[in-house]
Amino acid sequence: MRVALLSVLDGPAEPRKIPAPFRMLAGARLVERQLDIALAAGCESIACLATTVGREVIDLQHRAEAAGARFIAIREPRKLSGIVTAQDELLVLSSGVLPDEDSIVRHLAKPGVLVFPEDPAVQRGYERIDAHFAWAGALLVRGNAVEKLAQLPTDVDTPSALLRIALQSGVRTHPLETRLLDEHIWLRDPTTEELAMRERSWVAGHADVAPFSAPGLAIAERMGARLAQDTMGGRLPRFLALGAAAMGLLALSLGLAGWILPGFGLAALAVLLFAMEEVVRRISNAGQVRPSVPVLVQALGILLDPLLVVLVAMASPEDTTWLRLFVPAVLFGLLHLGERLSTARWRRSYADRVLLTLGLLPAVLFGVAQPFVAVLSLAVLVTLFLTSEPRD
Repeated sequence: MRVALLSVLDGPAEPRKIPAPFRMLAGARLVERQLDIALAAGCESIACLATTVGREVIDLQHRAEAAGARFIAIREPRKLSGIVTAQDELLVLSSGVLPDEDSIVRHLAKPGVLVFPEDPAVQRGYERIDAHFAWAGALLVRGNAVEKLAQLPTDVDTPSALLRIALQSGVRTHPLETRLLDEHIWLRDPTTEELAMRERSWVAGHADVAPFSAPGLAIAERMGARLAQDTMGGRLPRFLALGAAAMGLLALSLGLAGWILPGFGLAALAVLLFAMEEVVRRISNAGQVRPSVPVLVQALGILLDPLLVVLVAMASPEDTTWLRLFVPAVLFGLLHLGERLSTARWRRSYADRVLLTLGLLPAVLFGVAQPFVAVLSLAVLVTLFLTSEPRD
């Protein structure tokens, strides 16, 4: 089993200064980002050094347990001996350090100590280990190192002590690129400016916005990414989901009342808000191993297409009977096939409900919704042969 050791202990803080482990990055505390990295590295249990169990530690526990990990807060390093056995592996992340997840997963698949060249790392506050290297703040050791730790005084700096034990036992060091420091990817006790730069790159790296081959989604998701950067960690995803649900209900109500065109306008707004919610939530949950998807969002993902099918049926001539539902149902069935069968480049195009709904508005306005949907279904069917994954 692999166990992670985190710490919310910090040095003497300046008045009103937020301790490094509790500073915020992209809506989460640095220690919560450490937790996400530890879970991604395969840790099943989390031990956290803390003098008191405050709100921050409780939030950390909930985050760990939501991902299926065991969480234990400890005040004394000696209590690690009851958590870590000699057969286990212990991942140690120093207090206030934000590592690069890919480097942790790649270099610490086996016991090792991650280091930077002493220049410039020592000047940036990293702990020197010899004439050439400084400790990056992350290491993986065998569980028997905890037995040696128990022999040391109780007031010892636990991560530093485990570093010395690891080096004395011959654990291999892995030098990291100084690029990680220069580009503010790997942080230690970060300043407000460093966190702001890291947050911008964080948003850009996790937004995964649609390409302009899906123009409606591309615009909506870029709007969402911009909003996410300004409201990181807030309730914006919930408000967007509620807005999408409200617009969908109003669209259905107007459609049933015979106001088809305004209904389509509200439906277009609903799919726009839903697309924005998806990217904002994706950025907010970035780094988490098992982020939860709200029930409302799951329901919207299922119900928005049937809403559009019903609105198209209402906009179609009554004398077409069953074709009113059949034609739009075929279109959306083909679009879902496109999302599953097409190459990665085109899947978002088939998922672009923003562009589709906006395209339906003039067709509804001129009373040709059903012919428009029929022609569109044929066009989607043809493109499926051109964009589908090649088969053996």
